[in-house]
Amino acid sequence: MMSNTKKAILAVAALAVQSVCIGWLIWRYEQIVRHGTEVRFRCEAYDPYDPLRGRYLRTTVRESCTNILINNTKAYARFRLYAKLEPGTNGLWRVTTVADKPQQDGGLWVKRDRTTLNHLLSWSAQGKDEPYEAFRKRREASPLVATVPMPDQLFVNERLAPKAEEVLREATSAKGKGAVAVYRVKDGEIVITDIEIGGTSVIERAMKGGEAK
Repeated sequence: MMSNTKKAILAVAALAVQSVCIGWLIWRYEQIVRHGTEVRFRCEAYDPYDPLRGRYLRTTVRESCTNILINNTKAYARFRLYAKLEPGTNGLWRVTTVADKPQQDGGLWVKRDRTTLNHLLSWSAQGKDEPYEAFRKRREASPLVATVPMPDQLFVNERLAPKAEEVLREATSAKGKGAVAVYRVKDGEIVITDIEIGGTSVIERAMKGGEAK
C-alpha cells in the first residue's frame, strides 16, 4: 500500500502541475491582450451562469465565408480550421478566407474549432415540385459556406453582471443598435477582452447604471 508520505508528495506534485498550467494560461492570455491586434465583430449577447466559474456575458459571433481553401472538403463537416481576418467597414472586421492551415501571406490568421461547412443552398430550398435527386445535385453544385465561431465568454464581476446583461439586451433588441465584441489576436490565438455598445464598454455602462458616457 502507498504510504501517507507518498500520497502527500503526489498530492503536492499534482497541485504544483495544476498551478503551473493555470499560470501558463494566464500568462498566455495576458500576452495576447497586451501585444495582440485588436479586432471587432458585431455580436448578440446574453448572460448565462456557470456555477464553477461565475457570471459571464456570452456573445454570439459567427462569421460566414465562401472563400474556402481546403484540399478535401468532402472529408470535413465540423472541425478546426484557420480563418483570415481583415478590416471591413465601420471599424468592424470580417472573415475573408478559411483554410486547412494559415497561408504565408502576411495576413491575420486565427485557428478556430467547431467551424462548420455547409452548402449555400439548404435542404429547405427544395422546390415544391422539384424531384429530390435534381435538388440534391443542384444543392451540391452550390458553393460551400464556412461558418466560423469566435470566443463567446466574457467573465465579469458578479455584482455588475445582472446590470451588464440588461444593458446588452436593450442594445441588441433596439433597432439600429447593437453590441460589438472586442478581441485581441496574436500568434493564431484570439481572446475576447470586452463588449462595447456605441464605443463604450458594457462594464462601464453597467457601473453607471446603463447610461452612456
